[in-house]
Amino acid sequence: MRLQSIQRLALFRVFQPREKPRREIAGINYGAAIAALEDAGFWVLREGVHVIMTDGMRILTIPCQNPINSLTMEGIVRDSGISAEKFLQLL
Repeated sequence: MRLQSIQRLALFRVFQPREKPRREIAGINYGAAIAALEDAGFWVLREGVHVIMTDGMRILTIPCQNPINSLTMEGIVRDSGISAEKFLQLL
């Protein structure tokens, strides 16, 4: 019985929430994001409620809202293949 209690405690410790990572990309205007991605080699395919961009290999969808949510912007940068530091330099 004691062994099961110890195993439960060990399992509980593995799945404890960790410190949230600091958001580096936050509060970016969608126009500035599009300009930075164009500097990185992407071009606009289509515009509407969202702007669709490509570099010939990847397709990115950028929402036309100000500011873009930090989680959304991080996903766009990750999908573009550009590091967050390089993207911030392009801004």
